[in-house]
Amino acid sequence: MPAQFKITITKEIIKHCKSCGNENDEHKIGNNCAIAFALNDFFPEVYVSGYCIYPFGVDFEKEKDLKIPMPLIAQQFIKLFDGFRLTPKLRLLLPEFEFTIDIPDEVIEQINIDDARELIEERKKTIIRCKHQLVHC
Repeated sequence: MPAQFKITITKEIIKHCKSCGNENDEHKIGNNCAIAFALNDFFPEVYVSGYCIYPFGVDFEKEKDLKIPMPLIAQQFIKLFDGFRLTPKLRLLLPEFEFTIDIPDEVIEQINIDDARELIEERKKTIIRCKHQLVHC
């Protein structure tokens, strides 16, 4: 049974990735775009195309890479994001949004559970630190 995973593309992520694809790294855009950046902690080798997420990267010599289809809202974001490649400041005007993907069992089976636990614990600590800082501001 596939697991649902919510992905949030924040203004901070868009700002961080605004120059993606326009600084002699056009071939790396699928690894550095806003959606790939949002997934990078969970899938370090992630590659994002216009229609799919390849959680373990793309090997062009293989016949079949594991992939996760993206919902229409994410596909539309990518078209807009890519369309502003030559004018990266316009990417900052793109809105924040969220979408959900279904992660197939075959992808889940390849995730190292120890790495996932470590990531979850690290995020919990970050959330606690952020809450603590907000209380004292």
